[in-house]
Amino acid sequence: MSFSDSDFSSYGADYKNFRQISRERLLLEMLQSAKAGDSKSTWKVLIMDKITVKIMSYACKMADITQAGVSLVEDIFRRRQPLPSMDAIYFIQPTKEKQCY
Repeated sequence: MSFSDSDFSSYGADYKNFRQISRERLLLEMLQSAKAGDSKSTWKVLIMDKITVKIMSYACKMADITQAGVSLVEDIFRRRQPLPSMDAIYFIQPTKEKQCY
């Protein structure tokens, strides 16, 4: 049994599946809420690991991420150019090995 975007509960509320809920939380609560008033740039860099790339790919399209103000997506394990004029959002799995980043 699957629920479409137009299904309603017996109380009249919309049903949302896990993907829709994940998408909203990632875009609204993580990416769009990271707007600092004193920020130098309107664009942000999103830095992720392999696990969180899969999570983000499952829930969002690249157009959604760009619309949320992210202009560049980087892998935390690869060497990156410093971008001091841009804010960064780190979305990584918490592990002991990543505490040094």
